[in-house]
Amino acid sequence: MIRDPAHHEPPKADLAEASAAIARAWQEIARHSADIAAARRSIFLAYVAEGFSEPQALELIKSL
Repeated sequence: MIRDPAHHEPPKADLAEASAAIARAWQEIARHSADIAAARRSIFLAYVAEGFSEPQALELIKSL
């Protein structure tokens, strides 16, 4: 039988391994999200301290 080169078999993965990998990925995402939020808050407060209004500072933070 001729094999279709565009057809690929899905990878075979152990369900427990895949679940553990997904859990680790979400933990990393959560940790980095907290770091990003803290950094953005610091920048926001710096903009306000430099004289930008809070709405202006918020718009500047949105562009990051």
